[in-house]
Amino acid sequence: MKHYVLVSNSMDAMALYQAMEDKKIKSTLAPTPREADHCCGVCILYYDENDKDMIKKISEELTINIDDFYSCENKDDPNRYKFC
Repeated sequence: MKHYVLVSNSMDAMALYQAMEDKKIKSTLAPTPREADHCCGVCILYYDENDKDMIKKISEELTINIDDFYSCENKDDPNRYKFC
C-alpha cells in the first residue's frame, strides 16, 4: 500500500514534509495520484500507516490544514527499470 497526505498547496506540503523529516518519519514529496482527485499537484508519500496520528499532530502544531489522507495499492511495475 501507498499512503499519501493531501494538502491544499505546495508550500504547506514542503513545510509539513520538512517537519516530518525532523521527526524521523520516512516520507517523500510526490505528485498527487490522479485517483485522489485533488487540486494540489504535490502531496507527501509516507511509508508507515502507523505514522498517521503523528502526522496529524505535526500538522496541528504547524497550523497546516490536511485536506485528506489517501491510500491505494502499489501498482508500480517491478520490471520498469530492467533493461536486460
